[in-house]
Amino acid sequence: MVDTLALAAPGLSTDPLRVRVYLPPAYDAAAQVGYPVLLVNDGQDMEAVGMQATLASLYAAGDIRPVIVVAVDMPTDRMGAYGLSDRAAGRSVVAQTKYGPVGAQAHAYSQWVVQTLLPAIDARYRTRTTPDARGVLGWSLGALSAFNLGWQYPDTFSRVGAFSPSFWLSADRSDAAAVQRTRLAQTMVATGEARWGLKQYIAVGTREEADDRDGDGVNDALDDARDLVEGWHEDGQLRAKGLRQLGYGVNTAAAVQPTRADVALAVLEAGEHNQAAWARMLPGFLRWAYAVQAPPINATGTVESYQDLPSRHVAARTVDVWLPPGYATHPQRRYPVLYMHDGQNLFDPALSYTGIDWGVDEAMTRLIARGDVREAIVVGIWNTPLRGLEYTPLAPLQTRPAAAREGLPIDGNASDAYVTFLVDELKPFIDARYRTQTGPGDTLVMGSSLGGLISLYAMAQHPQVFGGVGAVSTHWPVGDGVMVDWFGAHLPDPRTHRIWFDHGTATLDAQYAPFQRRMDALMRTAGYVEGDNWASFVDPGAEHNERAWRGRLERPLRFLLPPAASERTP
Repeated sequence: MVDTLALAAPGLSTDPLRVRVYLPPAYDAAAQVGYPVLLVNDGQDMEAVGMQATLASLYAAGDIRPVIVVAVDMPTDRMGAYGLSDRAAGRSVVAQTKYGPVGAQAHAYSQWVVQTLLPAIDARYRTRTTPDARGVLGWSLGALSAFNLGWQYPDTFSRVGAFSPSFWLSADRSDAAAVQRTRLAQTMVATGEARWGLKQYIAVGTREEADDRDGDGVNDALDDARDLVEGWHEDGQLRAKGLRQLGYGVNTAAAVQPTRADVALAVLEAGEHNQAAWARMLPGFLRWAYAVQAPPINATGTVESYQDLPSRHVAARTVDVWLPPGYATHPQRRYPVLYMHDGQNLFDPALSYTGIDWGVDEAMTRLIARGDVREAIVVGIWNTPLRGLEYTPLAPLQTRPAAAREGLPIDGNASDAYVTFLVDELKPFIDARYRTQTGPGDTLVMGSSLGGLISLYAMAQHPQVFGGVGAVSTHWPVGDGVMVDWFGAHLPDPRTHRIWFDHGTATLDAQYAPFQRRMDALMRTAGYVEGDNWASFVDPGAEHNERAWRGRLERPLRFLLPPAASERTP
């Protein structure tokens, strides 16, 4: 179904702008979880790029999640509206070209999108209004505008699609070298900081144009896109940082090999600067942005992955599900489940924050083969840019006197919402799709640092759901020890629950010993027996990082998943 609206855009267009809203199949205005929204510039091109047919094909194949596509026709002065802006300064960043100025109204257009268009869509449709659920797409100058909206408004958009983007616009066009040196989008990236949570899909054809200002045999459109992604290099030297130098993961082969990198560069062979090429780019972008299944990872065993699993409580996030070796060959067997936070750090070093993963897949495979643990499903839950607010338990912080709360992550704290997501949404999702043992004795949760705190919090708040916790390098110092006091007063029944603690002695872990000793005393007082239903392990010399956690991972896994007597190796 396609709805057509007309929205006034004073100063941008003499007439109201036509806005067409493409609703997904079986759109439900009363859905519990709202729909993501994709804003598309140059809405008048929808038929030429095959938007409706492409969406229908991807939906029919089950390739993408439902999304509301909002196509906005170009303003009267397209060259004025589509361009770059400086949100902080409240102004447009104008490029002078032989065709005239570009982007003179870019700031006004961006503000209209954020302050008028999106609220109008949110008021009419069942949308999710958080950044993780909003994307923007464009081509040519419209792609430049899409890039600008994502870069300047990362609190509004988390997905950018830029087809054949006009990254050639410069501050100085006196000669080819000056253009190369003063490209505006490149400068915006080179002088800026990463917008964590913002993902970009940049698609360019190999036959976009004939111009080649640096004489390297590659057309300028492709060169400009590669420089923005990889950094501008000249004579073997980095002249201007790109997205890679800001710390983004980059996939420069996105057209043939999708990955989970936050920046995807898709090069379309024989692609020209026209609507036919953009129609060919569209399916890849939509799969990248709204796929049901996430691209595969490099892991031992079988991993099934869900991209941007939606929630009515927290931002959407990717979830990886590792299946034990016997899962496929024992169709009648049901398995315990270990939920783990910071999921991108668990299975594949290419995705890990430090380039070293926990090796959960390898450790579980070894331990199962030796008979040291029960076969179990491991669910890796990716974190988001709100990690600190989601992983820092709120209730302990609220026990602090008002005068002592300054600097604590209380405002905007999402820990209760995150735990509700685990209990009310993720666990039912996993239990419905996999052969799980659903009771608390077979439902475990584990994480490191703040992930250790939120694991303990999940069990304290829902002891009927989680029967075991692995708290690795638990970050006790938050609130100057208030976490220890609160958890000591909210421990679950030691007859039915198991808790693992550990820490190293170097880097950040060097702070933890005094807090852990206090926690250990409270465990004894609560009736826990060390070595039975509770463990507190010190790893001398270990630092606060994935390398250290990988090194001792087998210990908490053996503690949380001891084999039944009938499964033990003699």
